[in-house]
Amino acid sequence: MLLDNHLAFLAAHRGDVRRSAAGIDVIGEDDFFSCWIPLSADAGIPDGTSAVRLVPWSGDGWEQRLTEAGFEPAEVLVHMEAPASETVGEPLAAVGTDEDAVAFAEVQAAAFLGEDDPDVDWWRQKLREMALRNYAEPDQSFYLLRVDGDPASITLVFGTGEVFGIYAVATKPAYRGRGLASTLLGQARRDAAGGRLTLQVVEGSTAERLYLKLGFRPVFRSPHFRLPA
Repeated sequence: MLLDNHLAFLAAHRGDVRRSAAGIDVIGEDDFFSCWIPLSADAGIPDGTSAVRLVPWSGDGWEQRLTEAGFEPAEVLVHMEAPASETVGEPLAAVGTDEDAVAFAEVQAAAFLGEDDPDVDWWRQKLREMALRNYAEPDQSFYLLRVDGDPASITLVFGTGEVFGIYAVATKPAYRGRGLASTLLGQARRDAAGGRLTLQVVEGSTAERLYLKLGFRPVFRSPHFRLPA
């Protein structure tokens, strides 16, 4: 299942994932990462929950229940899947050293964070820790492209059974528009040969439009609701 792949990624990179008949608790290393996913229409919202994520298996009526409980709509993630296709070009070697893992985190921070972000230092340290902790895991492949020796573009492929999830697709601003991300996505397709290739994007984003052009198709939506800060 595509959701299982995403939950495995969250458990490895964001904290802990606990399942019950009523729902799935994602317990983040920071509160920002935490959420609860209901798995039945009549499940009770656990005490202390500040973020709820809905999936097709949550059942009906949740949006009204959450609104009545004071939650507000937030982002909507779209889980997408690409059909199997042939890849061209030479295979890429996965990150295999601490040095390259740190460089991976450097690109990730440069691509996703702004210098005016109040939590930029925390995020840089967290991304570095997660890359160093996970790059040698057998179910994860970290890929890093350099341009003239400078770390420029990255992606991470996370495998669970026959499902391969694409995460952390990022290119430093100075190197965008050179086809580096396409090269990395080609490697992700190679990794997923014979299986299923999936990713998640924010609905309505530039990234969603890009992946639609690349042949990815929506499988299901996952609306998020949060209590006001």
